[in-house]
Formats: sequence, C-alpha cells, structure tokens
Amino acid sequence: PPCLTSQLSGQPSAGPAQGLPKDYLVESVLVTVFCCLLTGVIALVYSYETRAALSRGDVVQANVASKKAQSLVLFSLLFGLFASISWVIYVLVSLYL
Repeated sequence: PPCLTSQLSGQPSAGPAQGLPKDYLVESVLVTVFCCLLTGVIALVYSYETRAALSRGDVVQANVASKKAQSLVLFSLLFGLFASISWVIYVLVSLYL
C-alpha cells in the first residue's frame, strides 16, 4: 500500500498536516489597524486561540477558533469598507449640496 511505503521510506505522507486550520493572525492585525478596532481585537484573540490549540494538538478546538477568527475578519473588513464608503459619500454630498 502507498501509505505504508511512504511511512517506511521516510517521506511525508499527505495526511492530517494538510487539514490544519489557518490562524488568520496577519489578517486580524490588518483589520484591527485599518478597519474596526473592536472586532479586530476579538479576531486577534481567536487567532491566538487557534495557535494555542494547534500547539497542544487540539485540532477540533483550533478549527472552531479559526472559523470564528475568519468570520470576525470578514465582518471587520466589510464594516470598514462600509464605513469608508459612507464617509466618502457623506463628504461628497456635504461639499456639493
């Protein structure tokens, strides 16, 4: 079998290492600085929780924390875009009306 052969030859097999969740740390920092401070900081907490769960081998908890961090990053990004576009519209309307 290919799994046994790859284990005996010392080559890494395509096993559980591929399924590790992403921690979204960089994205969390960026949305904290540029978009929304509150939800960005909470996303940072969940990013750290993802890393901590992975370091202790708890992949299930890491997946849960990763999904929460991903959702908060997306929410922060959308909120930041909405606030920026709203501000531009407000400024344009107040200048030209």
